[in-house]
Amino acid sequence: MKILITGGLGNLGLWLTEAFLSVGATVHVLGRSERVTLVHANYTFLKCDITDKQSLCDTIVCYYDFCIHAASYNEHFEADYAKKALMINALGTDYICQRLLEVGVGKLIYLSTFHVYGASSGVVNENTPIRPNNDYGLTHYFAEKYIEKYNRNSGLKYSILRLTNSYGCPKDIKTDKWYLLLNDLAKSVVETKKLKLNSNGNAYRDFIWMGDVVAIIQAVMESENTSNGIFNLSSGTSRRLFDIAVLVQSAYFQYSGDLIEIEINDSDLREYVDFCVSNEKLRSVIQFVPADKFIEESINIFKMLSARV
Repeated sequence: MKILITGGLGNLGLWLTEAFLSVGATVHVLGRSERVTLVHANYTFLKCDITDKQSLCDTIVCYYDFCIHAASYNEHFEADYAKKALMINALGTDYICQRLLEVGVGKLIYLSTFHVYGASSGVVNENTPIRPNNDYGLTHYFAEKYIEKYNRNSGLKYSILRLTNSYGCPKDIKTDKWYLLLNDLAKSVVETKKLKLNSNGNAYRDFIWMGDVVAIIQAVMESENTSNGIFNLSSGTSRRLFDIAVLVQSAYFQYSGDLIEIEINDSDLREYVDFCVSNEKLRSVIQFVPADKFIEESINIFKMLSARV
């Protein structure tokens, strides 16, 4: 089996790359820079800018059984974010679809986002109206529409997975995703001995373990029942941010014996209601039980950062 993974050296991408290499797949990773060096007989890095059509034509030159399109831009705090998000998330997807159809592909697996809904309360399912309220959600929705266009016009086979918040210890310490909640809290504990939330901690989010994301993607690749469909990829259960901080606190106590006090922003008076991103549609075609790995992954992060020192 030959697989192309865009963004395969990213935070989630490395989990995918290592998993498919471990089961004997031939894995080609497409990215702008080879910031992580992998040594494996079945691994090839393809340096490419997905916003450059000529670069894609020069780089993607063979048939792939599957393409997992995980390349994404979410650094909203950077300059020109809106333009970069549009170019990478939306037009980059358009260009990749064009090139894959030229060389041939069995199926495209696209990692979209639950942010396309623009919702933060109540129950969200695949029939919930699409009302993105940020560029990240909007540009991923554009990408979904490009994929559907190529399915209608050229027969591109696909599965779109609207991912919630995936978590897990980074596979490489040089990751640029230390701002993600679990990574940020665990890093703060190790480096500052503080557990501080910028909010009151009452906002709800759905978190799904990266190991589950990998396993579900593998199942989606094998299932005909997921072809040309859109599915929420979530745990189906939301937690308060404060509850995640408590789990990091517990993990650090297990790891070091030190109990770190959790600090919240008392001036944040916002009120929140429960929020659920339903995964019932996906679970109707693929059986899975989401794991709870916050303690284990927090400890793995502590070990990674402590070893650096």
